[in-house]
Amino acid sequence: MLSLLGISACVPSTVSNLFVTSVKVTPANPSIAIAGTQAFILNVTFADGTTDKENPSKTTWTSDNTSVATINKMGVATGIAAGTANIGGSFQGNNAHTVLTVTNLMNAIAVRGDSRTLHVTNLNTGLEMTFAANKLDDSVTVSSGSEGENVAGAETSVHPERGPAWLAVDPLGNFLFVVNHTSESVSAFAIDWKNGALHPAAGSPVKAGAKPLSVEVDSDGAGLSVSHLEGTEVSRFRIEPATGALTHEQ
Repeated sequence: MLSLLGISACVPSTVSNLFVTSVKVTPANPSIAIAGTQAFILNVTFADGTTDKENPSKTTWTSDNTSVATINKMGVATGIAAGTANIGGSFQGNNAHTVLTVTNLMNAIAVRGDSRTLHVTNLNTGLEMTFAANKLDDSVTVSSGSEGENVAGAETSVHPERGPAWLAVDPLGNFLFVVNHTSESVSAFAIDWKNGALHPAAGSPVKAGAKPLSVEVDSDGAGLSVSHLEGTEVSRFRIEPATGALTHEQ
């Protein structure tokens, strides 16, 4: 008699997706400000032990409180009013959810985009910068100017780290944090608004644990959380307010 895993290995992928053992929405329980955005991903674990990040377009996304937060078909939620909303992700009948908290904290920046590309506006000066993870070149592309302008971007390397993939900015717009999937680390950069550049923070990069997936900065900017592709572990770091340097929390 064929085992379940044997059957799963023999059937087409569209059928083997029926052998899902668990799903998880990441990042878990994030907070954003009103008008802020948060990109979500659904992680799926199959009966043979493999895991996969499902394309957001193949996932059904819901918010149970659209007066607080809405979410589009690509898994990007937008804060509407202060409160909480359950964000649900469903893949072929397998469901998971997390709680999104929207605060009325007045950020110094406005952020648009997703986990790999962030368009950041400094609300105090009106200046705009765009940060994009460039996984093939192990760099972050930094462009100044509005989203629609044709402005050449400069490349900031994350070397010796590899595989920059998930970006986050602190609420004051002082620091950019980058999860490097291949190197299993987080790089921290100070944002130079005057010159449109990034400068590595002291002690960067820091190790983030096995298979880090996403990074989320606390709403008060004091710390950040890194979720992982496997399991429910969350790695916590304190952010040095003057430099952006990261320290593991015990």
